[in-house]
Amino acid sequence: MSALEVIGVDVHHGAVHAVRGVDLRVEDGEVVVVVGPNGAGKSSLLNAVSGLVPLTAGRVLAGGVDVTGQQAHRIARSGLVQVPEGRHVFGPLSVEDNLLQGAYGVRSRTRTAELLDRVLTMFPVLADRRKGAAGLLSGGEQQMLAFGRALMADPTTLMLDEPSMGLSPALVDQVVEAIRDIAAQGLSILMVEQNAAAAFGVASRAYVLDQGSITLTGPVEQVADDPRVVEAFLGIAP
Repeated sequence: MSALEVIGVDVHHGAVHAVRGVDLRVEDGEVVVVVGPNGAGKSSLLNAVSGLVPLTAGRVLAGGVDVTGQQAHRIARSGLVQVPEGRHVFGPLSVEDNLLQGAYGVRSRTRTAELLDRVLTMFPVLADRRKGAAGLLSGGEQQMLAFGRALMADPTTLMLDEPSMGLSPALVDQVVEAIRDIAAQGLSILMVEQNAAAAFGVASRAYVLDQGSITLTGPVEQVADDPRVVEAFLGIAP
């Protein structure tokens, strides 16, 4: 049984057919990346899986349970939690209060305290600045905060939408290392990313999405060696 299975998913935005019959899966503890150019439908796919936009066809299974058509907060409580593109931290709130917002669906105070301790241990910069305003963090630190807030929901699968967007190369390296650390905790991760070089450094399998359809899939090493991927996403002429 896969941690996440997407079966024949279609998404329309008005007359635009943004996602076309996509099938993908993420196994327990696996990091899977979806790469593709701008406008390929990557974020539309992730938003459909997490319930933020409606599917026009297909099914989504979380740990074998059909969550198709459920509201986003119910899907999150099922264990599928999305880290949005652009981070969207609550700037005026403290780092700690931002983290606690992620635990709204956790019923146990003891479990919330355990999750907070785990997140602050995983991201020492957040522990150092836990009482400071989130808006004063750097872009990379805000991405760590967005990861931590999602982890506070006690997920089984994390969905990351363009986690490296807008960051310097040095900060991208930090984000990739953070994703690697999260995966080491046993969580499954589905990541959509335009920066294929960064994504391939942490994922085990890849899907290439172009014009809403999957055009290539396989182990990262195999996909990264495909001449079309080398030229289109790695910036190297074949």
